[in-house]
Amino acid sequence: MDIKSLNPSLVNSRANDAVRNQEKPAGGLNNQGSGSAKSTDKVTLTNMSSQAKELEAKAADSKIDQTARIEAIKAAIKDGSYQINAQNIASKLIQTESMFAGA
Repeated sequence: MDIKSLNPSLVNSRANDAVRNQEKPAGGLNNQGSGSAKSTDKVTLTNMSSQAKELEAKAADSKIDQTARIEAIKAAIKDGSYQINAQNIASKLIQTESMFAGA
């Protein structure tokens, strides 16, 4: 079966894109006129990158030591006394899902 026959508009679109790309001059500049035309493209950067770096630095600097709590949980799991709170787990799962869903 020829996949081109499944969606002819897609094939035509791809062909048109190829023709458009061939018509564009190399380097993305407009070669109309004397060649002194300047590109009007602009790039706007946000401060998200700097905010992310600040958060990474804060996280690295935080001195939360939970090794004692982790060891206590490991010991409770090992001796069989660790109790799982299914209601709490379900509640947190629902909270996480609703956060991702944007509700």
